[in-house]
Amino acid sequence: MLPEGVANIFRTYDLRGVYRRELTPEVAARVGLALSSFARGIYAVGMDVRASSPYLHHALVSGLLAGGSSVVDIGVVPIGAAIYASLHKGYAAAYVTASHLPPEWNGFKLFKRGGDPIFGEEIARLRDIFFSKLEVAEKPGKYCRLEILGEYADFLLSRAGGGKLRVVVDCGNGAASLVAPRLLREAGYEVYAINADPDPGFPARGSDPLPERLVDLRAEVVRRGAHFGAAFDGDGDRVVFVDERGRVLTAEQAAVVMLEGMGYGDVVANVDCSMVLREAVETRGYRVRWVPVGRTFVVRELVRSGATLGVESSGHFVVWGNANMDDGLLTLIYFAEAASRLGRVSDFVPPQYPVVRLKVEVPDEVKFAVVERLREELAGRYEVITIDGVKVVTEDRWVLVRASNTEPVVRVTCEARSQEEAARTAQEYAARVREIALELGSRG
Repeated sequence: MLPEGVANIFRTYDLRGVYRRELTPEVAARVGLALSSFARGIYAVGMDVRASSPYLHHALVSGLLAGGSSVVDIGVVPIGAAIYASLHKGYAAAYVTASHLPPEWNGFKLFKRGGDPIFGEEIARLRDIFFSKLEVAEKPGKYCRLEILGEYADFLLSRAGGGKLRVVVDCGNGAASLVAPRLLREAGYEVYAINADPDPGFPARGSDPLPERLVDLRAEVVRRGAHFGAAFDGDGDRVVFVDERGRVLTAEQAAVVMLEGMGYGDVVANVDCSMVLREAVETRGYRVRWVPVGRTFVVRELVRSGATLGVESSGHFVVWGNANMDDGLLTLIYFAEAASRLGRVSDFVPPQYPVVRLKVEVPDEVKFAVVERLREELAGRYEVITIDGVKVVTEDRWVLVRASNTEPVVRVTCEARSQEEAARTAQEYAARVREIALELGSRG
């Protein structure tokens, strides 16, 4: 019997829920059966270090096999190894993880053959199949094990230029612990690792590398006189950098450092990325290609456009022309190469402008209409980007208004050259959102 609320595990970019509440081994087996019906093939199946991952992993494998797909079991690995198996070895892939969420959560990230992520409408189709009358295949798929970690590490090393820098790595007790410290040492760096023992409870600082949780990393970078530090999330696809002064860099600041060291070109970025990135790129004659919020949009646009770098504001990067999608370990190698060429990282970190974020409660039935009305009002008056909500851009600020996909909320984000200007502008737009919501609500 399926648990109550199981439909909620099907999100825009992945599947996720609380283990033993919405997400059980029975659900995982049915996901595997549905996935095999959605796209039968050969799946590389891996997992992160969470306590529930082995149970969900085995159940998912059984469902895939029962549905007629074959499975290449790659075991406990960083998600970059699963991406590598899909992008470079031609498998479809399913990876058991809840990424940066607390230990009681888990889920699945899914990829079609050749590395293309399954998301959005495709996950909605998978959900429909999940709730349909599923049947096992007449002939089950085949199963084998593949020790891919060594091959994956060799792939990463093939990109490493090597250097004499001193680096501190905070693995967050997650899957990056299996590769990151050894990888840098083999590439010639002097490495100090913290929180580098895999632990399903993520006891040191949790699985989300939020700036306020990186106190130990910042202190260790300064104490060791390191050139920079890096911190990973639970599955290793997000990475946050710290300069030699112990300052946590935003994704956009880190991107500028990488561009300075590795060379400029067009950049793909989410619409909520800081204008420091746009300023750095456009002053050198290149352009920022804006995409909706979400790492998948960054990956796809970079592949399509051939841009130099992809940036997602939460810490996903796409480097070396999509050499392995948004792999945090590959990004670490890329950043280390940039730092080796630059010397002091802090000399190339641009100032970060103030950002104000507001949430306006708006009923689900009108929230998208509110944003559309605002778009109509602003069109022709300002530079307006409408690929994901409404983003208004002026010379000294920008404001983004987006309807939440999951809550009765419209989010207003503003970045400006001063805190006062950012707060004032955000409040103005939030007030207009409320006015439109009231007007549309009264009509309903």
